[in-house]
Parts: sequence; C-alpha cells; structure tokens
Amino acid sequence: MTSLEITTARSDRLRDDIAENPSRYRVLTGERPTGPMHLGHYFGTLAVRVRLHQRDVDTFIILADYQVIADRDAIGEVRDNVFSAVLDYLAASIDPQLATIFTHSAIPALNQLVLPFLSLVTEAE
Repeated sequence: MTSLEITTARSDRLRDDIAENPSRYRVLTGERPTGPMHLGHYFGTLAVRVRLHQRDVDTFIILADYQVIADRDAIGEVRDNVFSAVLDYLAASIDPQLATIFTHSAIPALNQLVLPFLSLVTEAE
C-alpha cells in the first residue's frame, strides 16, 4: 500500500469518527500570511476548517507570520495580510468566540514546537 493510499484510508476513518465524536478532536491549522486569500484557499483549506468548526471540533488557527520572514518579498505586507486573513475567516463563518485565531509571533514558545510539529506530519498528510 502506498503512502497516499494509507493517508487516504486514515483520512476516511477520521472523517467518519469526527462526524460521530467531534468533541474528541482538536485541530491546529493555519497558513503563512504572504498575500490575499483567493478561491484556492477557500476550496483547498478554508471550507474544511469551517466544516470542522461548525461540527464543534475545537479549532485553533495560526497565522504563521514568523514564517513569512523567510519570504523577503512579502515581509512588508505581513500586518495587512494578517488582518485581511482574519476578515476572510470571519466572512467564511469562523466564529472567534468558538475558535482561537492567533499569530505565531503572539506565542514565542511556538518556536520550540516548530521542529517537532513538522516532524509529525508526512508530505502526503
């Protein structure tokens, strides 16, 4: 069985279990605020976040502003891009009373977790 097939089967099992037991799950997701969001963001990730959020899955959304430092071309717009992303989340039905939306820079201890988190997820996942 390939890595993709294993990941797909696991995703199917998770989707079914989340539908039955949403309170058992907590999601940490997010993106690098390098520019305005577009339809690709919505269909690729945001719609899934909204669906999980509306099923009462505990949702944490990180705007990885520290990671944008590596993109020297986008660094000047980080603040505006963070603000724009939050507005997009609100427009897509993410309720800030129920979800936690935050920037990487607001939690300095996250720098210690970056490598372990990156080590937990495969390319296919």
